[in-house]
Amino acid sequence: MASVALYVLLCVIWGSTWLVIKIGYGDLGPFNVAALRFVVAGMVLAVIIPLLRARWPRSRNEWLLIIWVGIVLFGADYGLIYWGEQFLDSGLTAILFATLPLITVALAHLYVPGDHITPRKLGGTLVAFLGVVALFGENLQFDLTRLGPMVAIIVAAVCAAGAGVASKRYGSGLHAAALNAPAMLVGGIVLAIAAIASGEELQVPTDATTWAAIVYLAIAGSVVTFLIYFSLLKTWTVTSLSFISVFTPVIALALGFVFLDERPTLWTAMGAVLILTGVALALTRSTPKSQLPSSKLS
Repeated sequence: MASVALYVLLCVIWGSTWLVIKIGYGDLGPFNVAALRFVVAGMVLAVIIPLLRARWPRSRNEWLLIIWVGIVLFGADYGLIYWGEQFLDSGLTAILFATLPLITVALAHLYVPGDHITPRKLGGTLVAFLGVVALFGENLQFDLTRLGPMVAIIVAAVCAAGAGVASKRYGSGLHAAALNAPAMLVGGIVLAIAAIASGEELQVPTDATTWAAIVYLAIAGSVVTFLIYFSLLKTWTVTSLSFISVFTPVIALALGFVFLDERPTLWTAMGAVLILTGVALALTRSTPKSQLPSSKLS
């Protein structure tokens, strides 16, 4: 039950970060803001490592994994999200990133022993994805002039899946803090380079609102969440954790209902039902016929 509670907490926090990312740029560029987020988070985790009595990475393979996660997850994935969400509404962004379970199912089948595609898992994943589409179906608009940002969000999902699969396969010996601290700092450097390359000036915020967004995203949205995520990854399948991306839009809409008085619609209810049905279908196993109770015709 504790792991389920942590999973729910992940969904709640990451469900709130889409909105914070959207409004938290201030006068800074997207790569600059993302770099600050992960530099702050990485420094906090570096302080936490000795408090948790965790060891720093030692072997060549562990450092290669850290560099991979830093570049692919914290650098590329979040860089593309921060950049793409400037041009897209949060609903479309959530739909595009909800392709993550589909991508993860495919990569896990290829690279994670025992996490194979089954008709039930694939069917449930597709149903859950359709649920996310239904959540925003009433207001959904595809603007082909924004094809670049749309592709960027899908590529971000590919990066997230690639980092998750690699961590599942090669990161079992590393404490979550020891993996994330250096990886986030690597990601922060990658994002800072991207900021400079795209013409952004590297600077720190001058207003309290932007600082508040960065601190929330760094501490709650990065330190807390990735400690939980990579801890759960040691015992959960990477496919199971990827379904967070279909739950977070539901959380985002629920927060809008509570704090912004946004009213749910029939589409919202239909989407939520499809998501729950799809996840239940994908993550549960069918009972073998040999285990079903027998019945006799009388």
